[in-house]
Formats: sequence, C-alpha cells, structure tokens
Amino acid sequence: MTTRTTFLKNFLNDVGNSVHSMNTISVALSNMTASTNVPKGLNISWNIGNLQATKEMSRNFVIRSAIAYTVEALYEYLKNISKSPLWTDIDKVFSEMDGDGKAVQTYNFLKGIDNIEEEWTILVELLGHWRNKVVHSHTSNAKLSASKKRTIKNYKSKIKNELHSFDIDEALNNFENNKNTLKDVSTLISVAIKCARVVENYYIAILPDKTNIDLYVELLKKDESFYSVCLQQKSDKKTRQIKRWLEINYDYLSPEVKDGIINEIL
Repeated sequence: MTTRTTFLKNFLNDVGNSVHSMNTISVALSNMTASTNVPKGLNISWNIGNLQATKEMSRNFVIRSAIAYTVEALYEYLKNISKSPLWTDIDKVFSEMDGDGKAVQTYNFLKGIDNIEEEWTILVELLGHWRNKVVHSHTSNAKLSASKKRTIKNYKSKIKNELHSFDIDEALNNFENNKNTLKDVSTLISVAIKCARVVENYYIAILPDKTNIDLYVELLKKDESFYSVCLQQKSDKKTRQIKRWLEINYDYLSPEVKDGIINEIL
C-alpha cells in the first residue's frame, strides 16, 4: 500500500514547484550583471536601474511569494485530508477560518497528531503568521504568542542540530523586522513538508480495518460522485466505473480493500 494520497501528492507538487521556482530565480538573480539586457522576443519594458537594489527587491518578492504559496497549499492539504470520508478522527478537523486565526488553528490541529514534534508545530504556525505579514503587509499584527516564543527558544539547540544550523533567534528577529531570507523560508517550508507527511501517516493509520469493508462503503457513500456510481444497475460498466473511481481517488488502499468494496456494492 502506498502512503501517498492525492491530497499529499498535490501538496508536494505545489510546494516543490514553488521552491524550485524560488531557487531558480534566486540563481538567475545572482548571475545578473549591470550589462544584462532584455532578451530578444521578450516583449517587456525593463531597465535594470540600481543592480543591487533590483536584485534585493526581486529576491524578496519571490521569497514572499513562496511563503504565501506554500502556506495556502498547506491549508488546502489539511482541509482536504481531514474532510475525506475516510478521515475517521472526527475530533480533529481543519475547518475554514479567516485571518491570523488560521495559523493558530494549524498549530492546534498539528499538535493533536501523533509523532509531530512540539517545535515543528510552532515553526509551522510561525510560517502561517509570516504569510499573513506578507499578504497584509500594511495592516497585519501577526505574531507568535509570548509563551510559544519562550517554548520554541527552549528548543534552540535541537533545532540548530536537526535543521542545518537554523537559528531560531535570528529567524524570529527577521520575522519581526520583515526581513525575508532564503535560509529562513526554505527551512520553515521543509518543516511544513515534514508535518504534512506525518499527517499523511496518521490518516493511513486510522483507516478502517481491512476486514471492515462495510464501513468503507458506508463512509465512501458520503461522496456524491461515488454514491451516484453505486446507484447504477449491476453491470460490467458499473464494476469498471467503481474500480476506476477508486484508482483515481483512493489508489493508496490495498487491492484487497478495493476488491472488497467493489464486491460489497455489487
């Protein structure tokens, strides 16, 4: 059984593309010189102006974009996986919220997942607050609570050892002063990915037992598209459609479970 749901695949693709683009643009900017001209065929008006200022402004823009894109992808992942019919932990659901509360909600959701380190949950909340400062730069009061600041600083040595010399004091200072660095953002994004993978493992672990096929069917019928297929008359076409639907939406289920679901419905 694969442990990659469609939810996680989409998240990793989105974040991977964002990080790759951030790094690619950063490399391109580092190689830019005062003599750089607009390539032929690129129909834009552009003047490099002050080389260093242009590089810093552009690098800051792409880092800020990666922050916003990653956080939104994480929120989407947590919302979708916890609303899956097969997410059976009804006490842990990531619901829609507005504003800075979403960053806190992410912390609350993640701290209830087995095997997610306490410092990870706070770092991901910090990334969520950072997103709010990026998107609402002139009005945001986003920040970690004083207690969470104290807690995360208690993990300073552990974080530095495990996250490639990441300095939490420096990161917090950069956050508070609206300074966006590749080091900070890349590290926080990597922690968000770690957390998403653990949520994925948790989801797989709480799936119904493979012998409980009737429960799988009961839960999946909450999905309108699946339920509409189930209503069809028994036929080879119905069998093919159910099989295909399961392959697209729940490919991580074992062949035994998928076959059991099909047989139960037919």
